[in-house]
Amino acid sequence: MMHKILIVEDTIAVREEVYDILMMEGYSVFQAKDGLDGYEMALKENPDLIISDILMPGLNGFEMFEKLQNDHKTMSIPLIFLSAKGEKEDIRIGMNLGAEDYLTKPINVDDLVNAAENKIKKKISADQRIKDKTTILTNTLENQKQQLDTFSDLILDGIKSSQNKILELLVWTQQELDETINFEVSNNKIDNKWSKLGYINHKKLNTCAIAKLAKDKIHKPSHITITISPELPCIVADEYMLEKVFEILLQNAVDHIKNKIGLIELSCETSEKEYVFSIKYDYLRIQPEYHKNTFEKIQTIESSKSLGVELNIVKKIISHHNGKIYIKSIPNKETIFYFNLPKTANNV
Repeated sequence: MMHKILIVEDTIAVREEVYDILMMEGYSVFQAKDGLDGYEMALKENPDLIISDILMPGLNGFEMFEKLQNDHKTMSIPLIFLSAKGEKEDIRIGMNLGAEDYLTKPINVDDLVNAAENKIKKKISADQRIKDKTTILTNTLENQKQQLDTFSDLILDGIKSSQNKILELLVWTQQELDETINFEVSNNKIDNKWSKLGYINHKKLNTCAIAKLAKDKIHKPSHITITISPELPCIVADEYMLEKVFEILLQNAVDHIKNKIGLIELSCETSEKEYVFSIKYDYLRIQPEYHKNTFEKIQTIESSKSLGVELNIVKKIISHHNGKIYIKSIPNKETIFYFNLPKTANNV
């Protein structure tokens, strides 16, 4: 790639001397006879470097440079001032304005070539850093958009699945019909509550602390006890989503125990490949034939119909983390919801 240099100089002999030297070095060189001409040519050609005299008729070098600095198209172009020997005040002013360097007249060929090479390398490096940061930002925004779209679909799937069952619910008993009406109201609440999902942020989490936060948020009567194992592992997951999983499953357990004295236990077993979390509670009886479709239909036994939507969301969150969720029920004794999260390089 041939880099471009703009020479702004009102003295023809000096301008052509610099032109010839830079052309011999393989640069694409443009000439401007004064500051105004130089400003207009910089806008047109977008050079990689400008070498400019200071004292010129009309628009001088300082004034041209200030105009370039105030234009977003040209503000990043480095500039080297040409100054007669002994003009220290001009040099000081130029450097304060942000000029990259200065060269004294008469021009020393080696100084000119080295200065041009160094400033262009510096600009290329700066441009590449900006390009890299822009690429990273673009990729990040695109990834976040895809994640947002995914969880928008997640919520919509849960709501649509619920609505598709309304006709089936209408043939239930009058009591179940009342619950269906409540279910439609609850759908709107869930939609609002889950609208905060937004971007996913995976990080190392203390699941014991997350579970305690979830426990504090649920509605639990005093006759129900919830215990959380202090030995829950630290894993990599999305904090908000994992908290919602614990919150929904704990609230599910409380709702099923209802007015009975009950115990809910949250614990975890660790194997070589995965973590298996369990939420165990007594009194609820789920028959084995319902286990498979609990997360596919609005059919949680002895519970409000809105709970089916939330359990469906739990299932999708766990699936997003490459895990599975399932139920084990012992008649007349207890029911256990399990969900497993695989170990990863960050989770070990």
